[in-house]
Amino acid sequence: MIRALRAKDFARARRNPWPWLTFLLIPLLVVGVMGGIFRGETLSTIHFALVDEDQTAVTRFLRGALNQAPAREGRAELPLAPVFLDRQAAMARLNDSKLSAVIVIPAGFTHDFLGGKPVTLQLLKNPAESLKPTIIEEALDVLTEGLDGIARNFADDLPAWRDAIEGNGGLEALGPLLTQTGKKLRALGDVLNPPLVGYEKSDAPGAANGPANGSAGAGKLFGYMLLGMASMFLLFLGGIGMSDLHREIELRTLARYQTLHASLVPFIGSKVIFSALMLLACAAILFIGGGALFGVAWHQPLPLLLLVLAYALFVTGLMALLVAWLPDERKADVARSLAGMLLGMAGGCAFPPENLPALWREYALPWMPTHWFAST
Repeated sequence: MIRALRAKDFARARRNPWPWLTFLLIPLLVVGVMGGIFRGETLSTIHFALVDEDQTAVTRFLRGALNQAPAREGRAELPLAPVFLDRQAAMARLNDSKLSAVIVIPAGFTHDFLGGKPVTLQLLKNPAESLKPTIIEEALDVLTEGLDGIARNFADDLPAWRDAIEGNGGLEALGPLLTQTGKKLRALGDVLNPPLVGYEKSDAPGAANGPANGSAGAGKLFGYMLLGMASMFLLFLGGIGMSDLHREIELRTLARYQTLHASLVPFIGSKVIFSALMLLACAAILFIGGGALFGVAWHQPLPLLLLVLAYALFVTGLMALLVAWLPDERKADVARSLAGMLLGMAGGCAFPPENLPALWREYALPWMPTHWFAST
């Protein structure tokens, strides 16, 4: 009995495959478009210009440090490629989209900073890019925080350093300054050595055995986006499978079945099995086909298969519950769409879970099966 009912459901899906194909193509298109937009910016070198209008020993030292940074080994995945130009040349390259940003150190910057006056660094961003100028802006935020800390802790010494740098105090003034500054640095030793803020490379299983291959991080970007989109759209696909129950009621197939059989278990069970099998087939298309399309290598296929199987059973049960709760097809369609959208967004499938409110992350997120699926 269940086999015959399941064959009828598959034949119906084969005659009208468009609802299934639509919800399969949308996540692949979203991943392709969004990944294509952010991939180039994320993986390539960040080119920016530094315009030094101050031309002091301090700014020349900064230029030398930036010029040496790209030659270091073991540097970050996002290399910086600074160029040193005047304002006119830098603006010309920025307007031609050859630079992501331009940093301007205005004239008098060192003199004003060492004199205790407010100073300003100018940042001009390329409006055609989004991520790279933001990275430069965040780096400047770190630099300004550091300068603010220096101004607060060494305010009394800065005028003397200004005189020494500008040659007003002579070389003999450097000795007492170094001694005095050294004493203050020793007083801050508990904070600076080791620093209270640091980073450490994670050796967690998720970092070492992530869902993607490591070719310049391209697979990871597409892989994480594919996981989130798949977890959300599998909810919509599960709703399509269980919505057949409404058609059976409308066409009075269920009523005719009840005149011949006392139990509804085979009838409902065939719908559940059909939806679960269709979800597994759709998940295979999303993960295997999407992985091949976007260059994602799933390093642990067996755990992924078990995870997809458990998630398919959850989606099928949830959509069956909504059908039983809302017999009206139009109301149930709205409820299924809302449930899929809300569960996807609340589980951090549409955007990183770190962007959710702290209270939600702590108390609600651990109860979201969509979060379990995507994060695991």
